[in-house]
Amino acid sequence: MSKARRLPNYILAFLFAVPWIVQAAPDVHVERRHGVFQVHVDTPVAVDAQTAWQVLTDYNRLAEFVPDMRMSRIISAPGEPLLLEQKGGAGFLLFKVSIEVVLQVDEIPPERLKFHAVSGNMKRMRGEWRISRADRAVRLSYEAELEPDFWVPPVIGAALMRRDIGKQIDGVVQEMLKRHGTGRDSDAPRNNSTPAK
Repeated sequence: MSKARRLPNYILAFLFAVPWIVQAAPDVHVERRHGVFQVHVDTPVAVDAQTAWQVLTDYNRLAEFVPDMRMSRIISAPGEPLLLEQKGGAGFLLFKVSIEVVLQVDEIPPERLKFHAVSGNMKRMRGEWRISRADRAVRLSYEAELEPDFWVPPVIGAALMRRDIGKQIDGVVQEMLKRHGTGRDSDAPRNNSTPAK
């Protein structure tokens, strides 16, 4: 029987390093209570707080990296409360819906981003993003209350919401990791957003 070949030291080092550099998928919790979806997501991201903030507030480019979002743009004038128009879609097999919403966004840089719907086809859409520093990373949290103004299947509604929100937050996380790795800042003009401190 031939002796097993030993792996070179640099390959062994890479294999042991993989758990530290692979980003786990966000853990999404969704509960439905009286037609209102309660959403909670909490995930570590191996980036600095400034990069995380820049991605979350890159409003006019969100549709470039958030799955199922077709459009995102600031519609308020400079100096006015920040209003963000977004359009997207969701669905499973024959169940398809379009989501259109205008959000008022309140920035508390560089840690919190609060939002609530002021118009659109969501009866209720409010929540916040939070960025907190963790060991060699940041912890990204998302909490929201969502009440659609359209029918959602009662049996699979929470599962659909969990899947779609998981994909969207993963898109945000991957963009953070990409920008952190390249050291690239967004060069998109920010209409009236407060710069990170």
